[in-house]
Amino acid sequence: MEGGLRVIVADDHPLYSEAIAEQIENSLSGAHCESVASLDGVIARLEAGGADMIVLDWDMPGMEGLASIRTLRERFPDVPMVILSGFIHAIGTDDILACGVKGLVPKSMSGKAITSAISVVLNGGTYMPANARQAGAVAPAQANGNAKPSGILTAREIEVLHCLSEGLTNKEIARRLGLQEVTIKMHTSRLFGKLGVRNRVQAVSLAIADGLLEQR
Repeated sequence: MEGGLRVIVADDHPLYSEAIAEQIENSLSGAHCESVASLDGVIARLEAGGADMIVLDWDMPGMEGLASIRTLRERFPDVPMVILSGFIHAIGTDDILACGVKGLVPKSMSGKAITSAISVVLNGGTYMPANARQAGAVAPAQANGNAKPSGILTAREIEVLHCLSEGLTNKEIARRLGLQEVTIKMHTSRLFGKLGVRNRVQAVSLAIADGLLEQR
């Protein structure tokens, strides 16, 4: 698919990688995924045609932890990388951030939540789950020890949050919810204040970590 978002999904479990690839293609407009099952497969695809994003299993053939991450970053420094793992507690988040990784995603998350995390990275943000977050991560409200935001947002603010996660503009959100654009701006401002964030990327990242985007 020329001109679209090119994503390499690397995982040695075909059913899982195919499910994630399908979710990405269905959720992100113009996305096209190629699934590979090893680090060598990732490198071969990058050398053959490049990619706009790598979604990489931490534990698959050829992967040797941070050494493999550094190799990919050195050879393909401009391609954002998101790590998938079934055991995020064993991975030092500060270390992978220092290597240039933009996201760490637990495999226990739903497909929808995973694509929301990928969207955060594509929009220039960094996603680290709350229970693996260390120094320098996004989500200042939780990092400062405040209460989880799920108990302080109104139903309307959660609706706006879902729209933000889809990348909608204020005008598009207003049209979807049947409200005035100025009202959406007010809700967004209050939302950012309650979450303790400065922009949409941080709001969505924190919402994913707290599970708010799964509330329907």
